[in-house]
Amino acid sequence: MNTNARHFALALLVLLALCNSGVSQLTSPVQSDADTLVNDLRDLPTPLPVSPRSDGTISPAEQQRRRLYESLLRLGPSGALALSRALGDDDVHLRRNAALALNVLGGGWYDAAWAKLDIRPALPKLVPALEDTDSNVRGWSAQAIGEIGPDAQKAVPDLIRLLSHSDEGTRNSACIALRFIGPGAKQALPALRKSLSDQSKDVRRFAALAIESIER
Repeated sequence: MNTNARHFALALLVLLALCNSGVSQLTSPVQSDADTLVNDLRDLPTPLPVSPRSDGTISPAEQQRRRLYESLLRLGPSGALALSRALGDDDVHLRRNAALALNVLGGGWYDAAWAKLDIRPALPKLVPALEDTDSNVRGWSAQAIGEIGPDAQKAVPDLIRLLSHSDEGTRNSACIALRFIGPGAKQALPALRKSLSDQSKDVRRFAALAIESIER
């Protein structure tokens, strides 16, 4: 290799190193910001309030929730991944709030004016969360999987197992998730038909809706 070629190769290596360093510096703060925002969800009450205060005011906790949700939504995939990592946290309060946020932001029903958060990157962490010891984490994780829709087909076997769970709310959430996965959840039909005889009226109703959606 002549001198000019060596100089060119060296310059190229230096340029690549600088580019990689720049990418790392740009990526790390975004990830750090996302994890910090998710950690700030830790002490928020769950579930969401079913109605506003009688005087029309919004509590400081709900104002904080809105700020955090909006910030996570802006981060897009980084926000979804940070929420999914929190599903494995030791603190059940953080796990609940992470599962709840994935559910409501992924479904786009927290604020109709907001776009939905693409939570597909969270699916690998949502599936193990179906086995959480806390019923809220299980239920909201299942419903978040449902919000992913047909792309969550690989979670169907895990949702089928939840149909026989002792907790009624968990069974409801499994039916809801299978309903929104739709035709891709056909393997769940035998278990859902069995759920039509569930002792819970709600489970029977949600199972019927799931069957209707899958068979359409």
